Amino acid sequence: MLPSTERIDSHVHFYTSDDLHRVAGLLPYDLPAPHPLTAYLDKLIDAGIAPTVINNVHLSILPDSENVFASFNELKQLQAANPLRYGNVKLVGTIKADPVYATLERLSHPQVIGARIVLHDARPETVTPDDFSGEQWLALYGRLQPHQHLHLYAKEAETNLRVLRQVPDDVRVVIDHLGSCHAERGPAEAAYVALLAEAKRRGNVWFKGPGYRTSAQPEETARFVLQIVLAVGAGKVLLEATDAPHVGTDNNGSPYASQFDSNKTFSFVDAVARHVSSETRMPVDQLLRGAFGQLVS
Repeated sequence: MLPSTERIDSHVHFYTSDDLHRVAGLLPYDLPAPHPLTAYLDKLIDAGIAPTVINNVHLSILPDSENVFASFNELKQLQAANPLRYGNVKLVGTIKADPVYATLERLSHPQVIGARIVLHDARPETVTPDDFSGEQWLALYGRLQPHQHLHLYAKEAETNLRVLRQVPDDVRVVIDHLGSCHAERGPAEAAYVALLAEAKRRGNVWFKGPGYRTSAQPEETARFVLQIVLAVGAGKVLLEATDAPHVGTDNNGSPYASQFDSNKTFSFVDAVARHVSSETRMPVDQLLRGAFGQLVS
C-alpha cells in the first residue's frame, strides 16, 4: 500500500440533508446534495490522502452555522470510534459573520477560527460606507480574538475593497477566491490593484484559493496569485483548499461539480503553485499552505 499524501483543506463545507431541509423551498435554485464530513473523510482516506487540518466554512445558503458546530461533534465521535483512521484530523470552523449570530459564546469555541461575510455577486455600488462599520459590526469585530479573522467573499474586487476599508485595521482578514472571480478583467484591473495595495498597507490580509472560481485554467489563476505575491508577499497566499462540494457554475454556465472533485482540486492548486513557483522561486509548499499555520494557531 502506498503511503498517504498529507493535505490540508482550508475551505470546505459540511452539511447534511437535515441542514438542507431547513431551507427547502426558500431558494431560487435547486438545493445541492448533502456533503457530510464522514463521507468526505472516507473518500479522501480511501484514495490515499491523509487530511490533517480542515476548515469547515459557513455555507451561505444556511441561516446560521450550526452545521459547523455539529461537524465538531461528528469528528469527535469518529475519532473515539476509530482513532487509527481519523485520529490525526484537526477540524476548525468559520462561522457566519452576523452581528447577532456571532456571539461571544460562539466565537469562544476553541475550534472557531473566524467569521465569514458572504456577498457573492454584489455590485460595488450596493456597499455603502457604513454597511459594515456600524455599532453592531464594530462590536462583532471586537469579539474576534487575536488569532481569529474576518473571512470575506465577493466576486468583485471593488466590492471586497469597499468592505475591507470599513474593517478596523487591527482585524485580520482572509479574502476568498483570491479577491476576484473575473479572470477576464485580468490582475491589472484597477480595483484589483487597489485591493492589493490596501492589503499591503494593512499587513494582515491573506488571499485564499483554491482559485478555480477566478479561473478554471491554472495558468490564468496563477497570474492573479503572482500579482498577490508581488504586491503583498508569498506569506499572504493560501492555495490549498477544495471549496467542496463545488457548487455553482463558472462564467460560461458550466457546473463546477462537473469539472472538479477533491482530488482534481488538489491537482489544480498544485498546478497553480508550480506556475507561480517557476516565476518567483517561491517554494510550492509555501504557496499551498505556508500561511495556514498563522490562521489556525
